[in-house]
Amino acid sequence: MSSSPIPPRISSSLSSSNRTQTSNRDECLSPSNNTPSSENVGSSSQPHFLDGKSILFQIMFVSITCATQLIAQGQFGMLIIPLNDLGPWLGTDNAGEMSWMAASYGLTLGITVVISGRVGDMFGPKLVWSIGCMFVITSNIGSGFCKSPIPFDITRALAGIGSALSLPNALAILGRTYPPGKMRNIVFAILGALAPAGFLIAGTMAAIFTVLVDVRWIWWFTAIFTFVFLISGLLILPSDQHTSSKSSSTSSSLSNQSRQFDYIGTILLILAMGLFNFVWNQSSLVGWEKPYVYILLIISIISFILFFIWEKRIGKKALIPIEVLDKQNLLVYLTLWLGWMSFGSFLLYTMLFIYNIRGHHNALTIAAQFTPLAPGGIAAALLVPLLIHRFAGHHIFLIAMIAFFIGDLFAALAPKDQMYWGLTFWSMIVVVFGPDLSFSTGQLIVSNSVEHEFQGIAAGIVSMITNYSLSIGLGLAGTIERYVRGSGESQDDLLRGYRAALWLSTGLAGLAVVVVAAFVRMPKQLHGHEDRKSKEKRVEEGEA
Repeated sequence: MSSSPIPPRISSSLSSSNRTQTSNRDECLSPSNNTPSSENVGSSSQPHFLDGKSILFQIMFVSITCATQLIAQGQFGMLIIPLNDLGPWLGTDNAGEMSWMAASYGLTLGITVVISGRVGDMFGPKLVWSIGCMFVITSNIGSGFCKSPIPFDITRALAGIGSALSLPNALAILGRTYPPGKMRNIVFAILGALAPAGFLIAGTMAAIFTVLVDVRWIWWFTAIFTFVFLISGLLILPSDQHTSSKSSSTSSSLSNQSRQFDYIGTILLILAMGLFNFVWNQSSLVGWEKPYVYILLIISIISFILFFIWEKRIGKKALIPIEVLDKQNLLVYLTLWLGWMSFGSFLLYTMLFIYNIRGHHNALTIAAQFTPLAPGGIAAALLVPLLIHRFAGHHIFLIAMIAFFIGDLFAALAPKDQMYWGLTFWSMIVVVFGPDLSFSTGQLIVSNSVEHEFQGIAAGIVSMITNYSLSIGLGLAGTIERYVRGSGESQDDLLRGYRAALWLSTGLAGLAVVVVAAFVRMPKQLHGHEDRKSKEKRVEEGEA
């Protein structure tokens, strides 16, 4: 569950004109593209933000920026782990409605994250980060006052927008502050490790409030915590004028960027992804018998086609330029899509299996059984900076997909009467290496396959796909579970539906393994900068 991109090498053969034409807006999507030049990092004209700062200040700076990851992933954990207690609180026990509670957050997070970096460049990453935190605070306060599923889904969707606004811009601040090197790798490894930790910590806190206090305090506590976090960030984080490498903060430049922003592409993308996600999650609730479900699916597909045509037409000014959609990148995006869809359904249906089949109804017990996700995820995130210099990227990527597959397979095969320390425990241990290895390595693969000016956009697409796929996976698995289980409510009926959903996850992950093994190739990353011709020569010699 990592969202920490590993900064790629920038080819030393890029011309100076390419460097000067690089868009700041790409930097805000991910630190992947923030390799500094003499004009923005380390120069005498613009000193390092942390120069002369105390160790305590630097720790606070890293803590605040990296904690954005914890809040973003934590809000998914606080939905999944106590989900069966949230249903009765909102007056429902319908599996489809409860699936929407988690899917609505991932839906808006996935859609908005690829746009928010561009907005962050136009108005400043710190400003947009702050607005994102305000969204999180307001939406969580509203969640605590909800009485039915639909208003709750709306507030969770707003929380997803808040996380999408804050997370990539926190990454941009980190990327502009730390030049490539050991310290930057360490910071991004910490940020990646906070993803699984955030899921479990927030899920455990939610379980404590559910069992010992009141379920409403899950959201109110999150709002209070985020408010303290926001105030600290306003005091500690560098101003947008300090982190800007160009005069993009001037009104004339801002006006120019605003005019060039791809508004039509943004609308088409939101329409396409929003409707596509809605269809799959809604079909798990009402079925495909409703005409509006497949009508909206057709509209979403048409919107995707129109989006592709429009983006190809406007070229490099596009929200997602065609240059980042070459064959290699499309294969990586597809693989991430498959792997992360399987992971989303793994989390939901493992929780439902523990709750409804094995009868562990205490939210704290469920949180305890998900505990292996944290150490495994942290270990995976911290290993990536070491592994990428020793193994070819596609080998690490393949290991990640195998981890998805084995974890899903163990979950699908787990006997209902088996003790937790059997297959369920090992599924938790293994599966978490999938998301944490695949995200960072996927960032590396796409960043090394595109020109400097498109690296931030490519990294933003990776973030979009991973978060969006979690939500899609819930809807797709829920649809399969609905039709396999039918109208039966017995434990055997439920188990049959859960098994079908987990076998779907296993199949998706297995397909991801095949795609990587057969088609994805990438050379091993070397320390420091690598000349593009040298990289191409190593690929030709078979080192990839």
